[in-house]
Amino acid sequence: MHKQCLAAAITFAISLSALASPVPQEELEECQRIENSAKQVMKSRQQGAPMDSVWELAEAAGKQSEYVGELFKTLIREAHAIPQYSSESLQQKAISDFHSNFYKACIVTAEKRAGANG
Repeated sequence: MHKQCLAAAITFAISLSALASPVPQEELEECQRIENSAKQVMKSRQQGAPMDSVWELAEAAGKQSEYVGELFKTLIREAHAIPQYSSESLQQKAISDFHSNFYKACIVTAEKRAGANG
């Protein structure tokens, strides 16, 4: 229960800081999409999905949108640089750390872009 409260508080704080930042809403939404994609890719990695089958999905996505295809390829490469854990708690930590890091990097980049344009 304590972990759930802490997670809720952190999520709330991140939401408030994101709202207070000079980042346009569309950029925040894109960062959330990247975070969700990173979560799914690392979840697949931790569940043992073969890299080649996930890569095929990225290739298919790339036929619809080059940006999305390249994003997924980057996420897949990065996810496979991290070990696949057998412990559920380590798997969950790897998933959480992975998507959080991509979200933070996206927000920092968006803030820099917004600052340069503002």
